Amino acid sequence: MNLCAGIDIGNAKTELAFESDKQLQLVRQPSVISYLPRTPESNDLPLDQVMKNLLDNLIVNISSPSIKRNGDYYVGKKAMQHDGIKTNMTINLGGKSTHDLPIITSLSLIAATTVKNHYENEGELPESLSINMKMATAIPSSEYNRQNAKTLEDRFKTKHIVTLYVGEHQVLTSIKVTECKVTEEGRTAMLAFLNSDKDILDDFNEVYGESKNPSDFLKARTLHSDIGDGTSEFVVIEGANPVQGLSKGKRLGVGHASDLAITLLRDQLNISDKFTRQQLQEWLGKDNEKGNLARSLMQEATYGQALSILEEIQLSFQELASSDVDYIFIHGGGSITFKEDLQNELMSFAEHNHFKVVWIPEKYATTMNSRGTFQLAKMLFSRSVAKK
Repeated sequence: MNLCAGIDIGNAKTELAFESDKQLQLVRQPSVISYLPRTPESNDLPLDQVMKNLLDNLIVNISSPSIKRNGDYYVGKKAMQHDGIKTNMTINLGGKSTHDLPIITSLSLIAATTVKNHYENEGELPESLSINMKMATAIPSSEYNRQNAKTLEDRFKTKHIVTLYVGEHQVLTSIKVTECKVTEEGRTAMLAFLNSDKDILDDFNEVYGESKNPSDFLKARTLHSDIGDGTSEFVVIEGANPVQGLSKGKRLGVGHASDLAITLLRDQLNISDKFTRQQLQEWLGKDNEKGNLARSLMQEATYGQALSILEEIQLSFQELASSDVDYIFIHGGGSITFKEDLQNELMSFAEHNHFKVVWIPEKYATTMNSRGTFQLAKMLFSRSVAKK
């Protein structure tokens, strides 16, 4: 089968964006892996049940010239539940172009998604699948240069073998990436925005008493602030095109606040040194004492980080954009986490400097990178996707 996709290789999650039956599909898992020294025992659950929960119980064997250690891995939520050593991105070091984690999580999602779709469409589990793939992805501006981009492109552009463990069965997938484009995080956000439904502007239109559509921004000069987990990206865009040289990335984001919250949590609870940022995110959603404590400590940790991000937005407006933009866009997972501490101050700054703020709503905020890289892949490589 042929697949054209965008992949967001974020510090918090890996998200695959592609089209199936002319509908955009988004598949994500936490960016966590756990290497297994031996093949895990299979379970004897009915196949339908295994397939229903396949993505949350992702177990693979990967053979690829692009990673340092071939072998068996738990991926995503399954890795988080494992009591062994977990690997996620070290947010203070970066290195997405050379780290094995983005390759492993991306290939695993591709394999699992194609096998799951085949099962749902054909009613049977295949013994093997061959996938020819064209893709786009992005790395932080703080890491981006032509050599690092080419390094990651070349690592993807080869043949990878991913064996998916499906209960008592094994499915061999051959993934051949024939085309790969690596760009800077944040540069594709306008592509995602321009290809969004009108409701992406509901909040904006309510705040400013307007009735704009995404297409109304085709000629606007904008500054995008993509607040992520390990980094935040700041990019000046004319219409749909990033302005060469007017972008930067800073090591600010949800992950840094999470690390501080975990440190505060360790002072109060006897939690493991293996406790990850992704596990903290799970605790934040719990309706119990641990959830209440995690939310309280995270609130403490986010305030200082929000002030630093606000300062970087203001500096980017003055230095990158020369104090000349029509709109500042705010999106990424951090736009949700830091909204309470950040929004009012930014709106006041905007009013005094005669621009408007497009705060992307939660429904769209965390998918701008995956949807944007998918639109880039479509533009570069294909007008028709996910065809057999």
